[in-house]
Amino acid sequence: MSKVVNYSMANRGEVMRFVPARDLTADEARRLGSMRDRAQARQDSLDRQGVDWGLSVPDALEELIAGRADSSADYAGCAYYAALQIIIDHNASDSATLASYRSPVTFFSALDDALRAEGVPADLLPYQYVFSGPPSEIAFHLPHPLDGSPEIGCWPLAKAGPAVDAYRAVLDRIDADLRYDLEELIKALDGWASEWKEGQGAWWWAEDGSIFFSITG
Repeated sequence: MSKVVNYSMANRGEVMRFVPARDLTADEARRLGSMRDRAQARQDSLDRQGVDWGLSVPDALEELIAGRADSSADYAGCAYYAALQIIIDHNASDSATLASYRSPVTFFSALDDALRAEGVPADLLPYQYVFSGPPSEIAFHLPHPLDGSPEIGCWPLAKAGPAVDAYRAVLDRIDADLRYDLEELIKALDGWASEWKEGQGAWWWAEDGSIFFSITG
């Protein structure tokens, strides 16, 4: 079964306002209400599929906004990541799809190898940001989903521009089987990198602007 990689832009500080959620503004409280509705809808969908993670998505969301993630259920990580993605989505731009892969881990590992062989610096290789996990600012441990899905990645927009330049410089030397998907990654990064660079001073611009990746399936 294929897995879909989506991406969006958000400021990490805005996401962290809800992990935990304290002293929320009226608008943030309204968004939290929408998050709770989305979490219940997600759980309803799981129930219809007969999927039991041992922790419901609404309960996982309530734990995150309380500043904890201490369920001992084997698949609690799936619920926590699903709940966190809901928080991210409610503080981010509209999500777009990068691509669908039979195995994102295999693809991005191979892409890393190809880019590394052409001299792309290690801190710009894609695997480490697509699979970086939740924002490092979260002050408590989130169990990782046992089956690796859903997955979350987070990368500063400030690094997207240098990555685009590095990828373009070697694009013609990358194996043809990887080149199309690399071009799509370049387009995704370049779109947000350009807007971030040009938007300095705009209401949405911030130093902690980041590209968030979501892998589901």
